[in-house]
Amino acid sequence: MSKISLEAKVGVFVVVGIVILGYMSMKVGKFNFGKARGYEVKVYFDSVSGLVKDAPVEIAGVEIGKVSKIFLENGKALVALMINPGIKITKDIKATMRTRGILGDKYVELIPGSPYAPLIKSGERIIHTEPTTDMDTLMNVIGDVAKNINNLTSSLANVFAGEKGEASLRSTMESMQEMAETLNRTVQKNNEDITKTIANFSDFSEILKEMGDANSDDIRNIVANASRASEKLEDLIAGIKDIAAKINNGEGSIGKLINEDEAVDNLTGALASLDKIADKINRGEGTLGKLVNDDETVENLNSSLAGINDYIQKQETFKTYLDYRGEYLFDSEDIKSYLTLRIQPREDKYYLLQIVDDPQGKESITDTTRTITGQSTTLERKVETDKDALKFSAQIAKRYYNLGLRGGLFESTGGFGLDYYFLNDSLTLSLEAFDFDSDRNAHLKFKADYTPFKHIYISSGFDDFISDEGKESFFIGAGIKFLDEDIKTLLSNIPIPKD
Repeated sequence: MSKISLEAKVGVFVVVGIVILGYMSMKVGKFNFGKARGYEVKVYFDSVSGLVKDAPVEIAGVEIGKVSKIFLENGKALVALMINPGIKITKDIKATMRTRGILGDKYVELIPGSPYAPLIKSGERIIHTEPTTDMDTLMNVIGDVAKNINNLTSSLANVFAGEKGEASLRSTMESMQEMAETLNRTVQKNNEDITKTIANFSDFSEILKEMGDANSDDIRNIVANASRASEKLEDLIAGIKDIAAKINNGEGSIGKLINEDEAVDNLTGALASLDKIADKINRGEGTLGKLVNDDETVENLNSSLAGINDYIQKQETFKTYLDYRGEYLFDSEDIKSYLTLRIQPREDKYYLLQIVDDPQGKESITDTTRTITGQSTTLERKVETDKDALKFSAQIAKRYYNLGLRGGLFESTGGFGLDYYFLNDSLTLSLEAFDFDSDRNAHLKFKADYTPFKHIYISSGFDDFISDEGKESFFIGAGIKFLDEDIKTLLSNIPIPKD
């Protein structure tokens, strides 16, 4: 029996190793033979820096496809996405680029829109995109922030430099300490009232839950209305089928167009005329010809469309709120009303305009003075109160994480406010200080707003709690608010009288 030579053993070992290495490479590299499965959609990005071919496409962290091609078209990056078969996406879906961690790989994330929107087909383009922020842009922004902080600290150093500035800062800190001690004493004094307020919140929540259970019949009525709407839709489909049958029989204008030779000849003549017009456009004649063939005109049009797109994206982040709140004052047994318009251009910044109907009215002070040898002496001070006068507030607010700062006019006087947000902004604690008159204590107000539902919230707190004129009062109230989309819906459903 012949023995296998050493060279043959080595050759067999090398061949087996090459086969195993090739198999593992195909597994790790995920090579596929044949035509790629799925369907392709396209999307434009301003920049795809760091994105490579075969990068994953994900929805909610689940990979549903890959990047198949990346190329330049009309000054923008056109990215082709190969979506896995069986994955359906709608036309209002939004595409954006993400990075895994700070220095990770780039990938494309799709943010689903409405489930009732029409589905996107193979070869179509995703319209909605979100701009991406790379590290260079982020570092430039951080540099600008650092420069602003440096300017701010320099300004503070100039303000508080010297003995006069130190004295002013010391006086401010002492005033804040006195205010904190006064607030602490007030809270301890009214601890029982605060406990009762929380208990009232709990009881009110139970009442709202019982109201929801009691309205189950309304929910059944909504389902019945949906069923009737489905029946009407079936009648509409039957009507469409009837129209199609009449067209096939040559009835009506469309039926004659399809079935009569004369109508077909007229249509052929019209198409010939359109063909002549298309030839003129291709030669650059007329306005449309210049628009199609003149590169400068096309670039100007693209720039205008890009500007419109930027404007639309900004408008999507702009929000407007309309708010009404009523507060029952236990001390005077009156209701204090607020009508508020809140304009929010960004998530962390908003402007607030407010009309206040205060049952205590608006005070006006008139001093009668006499000047003798250059010195003015106050003879009489007259205080008048207008019960029907309205007060106004105009404030600007900035939010830092869960803390909000407000400043401006509070009930027709200068002041500031602090807001702290809990439970995904459903609970807000606020402290306001305004009306800093040297003859009486400042007006301090503490309140808590809780939003159990989308449009309704409840409010409670203590108003003017350090008043030295007996105006302090515990209050509880409720409010209703609407977003700009809700306001548009309400206005569109208001009947317009006709002559």
